[in-house]
Amino acid sequence: MNVSVLYLFGLIALGWTARKYRVAGERVERAFNWYLFYFAVPCLTVVKIADTSFAGLGLRFVALNLLPVLAAMMFVYAGWRTGLFPLPFARLLMIASGLGNTVYLGFPVVSMNLGPGSIGYAAVVSSLQNVFVFTFGFFFLGLMRGGDAPAAGAGSLVVRNAILWSSLAGLGLSYSGYELPGLLHGIMANVGATTLPLSLFTIGLGLYGRPLGRDLGKVWWIAGLKMICVPAVYMGLALLAGFGGTASKTTFLQMAMPPAVLNYVIAREFGFDADLVSQSIVLCTLLLFPMLFILGPAMKLLP
Repeated sequence: MNVSVLYLFGLIALGWTARKYRVAGERVERAFNWYLFYFAVPCLTVVKIADTSFAGLGLRFVALNLLPVLAAMMFVYAGWRTGLFPLPFARLLMIASGLGNTVYLGFPVVSMNLGPGSIGYAAVVSSLQNVFVFTFGFFFLGLMRGGDAPAAGAGSLVVRNAILWSSLAGLGLSYSGYELPGLLHGIMANVGATTLPLSLFTIGLGLYGRPLGRDLGKVWWIAGLKMICVPAVYMGLALLAGFGGTASKTTFLQMAMPPAVLNYVIAREFGFDADLVSQSIVLCTLLLFPMLFILGPAMKLLP
């Protein structure tokens, strides 16, 4: 795990340095994000899922992926009902607690600690969490006072989610037994291979200049719920169910990922506190590095 932490930190620091000294600016960051989101990550996702055998996972795998996120959402809803969380923060926390950076950070972390073959599982975990947030998460938002979550906006975000659709395409290939033609598979594999280093570099570009220091209490609520409570609930359920192996360890690491940049897009779309979301993304991403030294030994507790 130590080498993985240094590798992650080094590439992110390189991106931050490039932005600081104007080697790469905002336009470069946007271009890299566009390329990653619509080309590199979908290619990697389709190839890795199509090449991964999911025999024996079934409903237990799905349930153990969704129950910890559901528990977090129910906690936030109960916190709002009892007055622990004010409405604006509760609506923000509802989404941020379930929508983690399972691709740009999750894929590299999983690959470096469990091997490239685990990315297929990581992609499925990411897809399940995306679907759950955009269904049950927005259902809970609609139950809260202060107006319903705009259904049209949520639907638009789902339609534009290339990572989700590429995951579904990979699953279709995997279960159908259809193999991609050799040339197409090779092209997609090579494009997908650019994902891991470039995603970390792009995270570094995005972290530069982000605000810190305001509403740290709320940021710690987001960090604690998303990066500690959710993976802890998963660990307990997986141990009770006796669910282990690479798929289980992959899920555990994905559960512990910090909030995704997509949370910022949702915040802007639905009028949440976008600055608070931005701060939580920065702080939680930085918090991941010391946490990796804990996640490694904890992961070994799984069967």
